[in-house]
Amino acid sequence: MKIVAIETSSARGGVALLDDDRLVAERKFKKGARHGRELLPCVEQLLGGEPKSIGLIAVSAGPGSYTGLRVGITFAKTFAVQSGTPVVSVSSLDVIAANVTQRRGVCVVVDARLGRVYAAMYDADRNKVMDDAAVSPDEVAARLIPDILVIGDGLRRYRGTFAAVAEVVDDESTWWPQAANVGRLGRARFAEAGGEDPHGLTPRYLARAQAEVKWEELRSASGPK
Repeated sequence: MKIVAIETSSARGGVALLDDDRLVAERKFKKGARHGRELLPCVEQLLGGEPKSIGLIAVSAGPGSYTGLRVGITFAKTFAVQSGTPVVSVSSLDVIAANVTQRRGVCVVVDARLGRVYAAMYDADRNKVMDDAAVSPDEVAARLIPDILVIGDGLRRYRGTFAAVAEVVDDESTWWPQAANVGRLGRARFAEAGGEDPHGLTPRYLARAQAEVKWEELRSASGPK
């Protein structure tokens, strides 16, 4: 089965074409979160004008960049509805965890701003032992299981918090979600549970946007009108 995989949850988005779990081709966006500009041309390059050959669309649904997630989810919904292709969504934190090939527990921490991280935790068999959440770094550090690796761009801001209690991975190539992993995880999800209703597909934000929080703070500080 051919799969189109879409990853727009981070500043380093991309798309991939897979044949089952085998990566056929991949296009990575230029740095700077240019997802809205590059997503459609990259998908068209991968498909070569043959969208009917695709058996599944897999999309990274968050948590992550609010703007990026909206772009990816909207594209996946539109493609699925117009072509009749099944669609599945996967956690962007699961996608990052898939970068680790060692048989070790993994904790993914992505900077969510405002003193929080998006976090999830997995045992050595990649069973989830902590569901996706937007929490403080200290709360995550207190819940780390033994012999665990910590990865993700949350280490830039909170490395000391996690390095004090666990092994951190400083190789930034492991911090970013890869479209190929979206495809592989999506295929497994589809085999287990089938496709999702494209009309009900929504981003998994977990937390309110920083701009929204700041706006409410400004409104509260200005007092009643």
